[in-house]
Amino acid sequence: MTASAPGPDGKAAPAAQHYAAPLYEPDAPAGYVAPGMPGAPAPYAYAPLPAAAPRRPNAGAALAAALGAAVAGALAYGFLMKALDREFGWLVIGLAAAVAWPLGKLGGRNPVLPVAGALLAALSLLLGQFFGVGLYLHQLTGASLGELYGPEFSVTLEGWKAVLEPMDALFYGIALFEGFVFTRRISA
Repeated sequence: MTASAPGPDGKAAPAAQHYAAPLYEPDAPAGYVAPGMPGAPAPYAYAPLPAAAPRRPNAGAALAAALGAAVAGALAYGFLMKALDREFGWLVIGLAAAVAWPLGKLGGRNPVLPVAGALLAALSLLLGQFFGVGLYLHQLTGASLGELYGPEFSVTLEGWKAVLEPMDALFYGIALFEGFVFTRRISA
């Protein structure tokens, strides 16, 4: 290492320090939070919106929506039954879910709604089977659906009895069970 040159007063300059100087830390006012730190206000931000009031459960609206879902599911089931020329009982799980969704979401934790979900899921399966049989009989006989579900309902009922199988009892049981369980799970 070389010696430092003498200064104008003839004395040697002090040796360089080999440590870092302390950082400048200004005195911050009490309660101050630096920008970018947690809790600091965002620059040019708008005031936050107030939280939305929680939606109160409405059992009447839930039942109305679930009845609409049951009818729509029955129509879809009947059309599929006619289009594919056979019955798919496992679709009852979809019917139960379609009925349970509005019951659970709109109705909340009302203890009556799971029972209503079970009954509406089974009703949706029954109506879907009746509609599918009616479409099939309409194709065979040429009678309108209004006649098959009005004055000639006994023909539709006999046609429905003819297509019933022992496996249908299982699918009605699945409809009741899944309608109940799905409604309880979705409302939780």
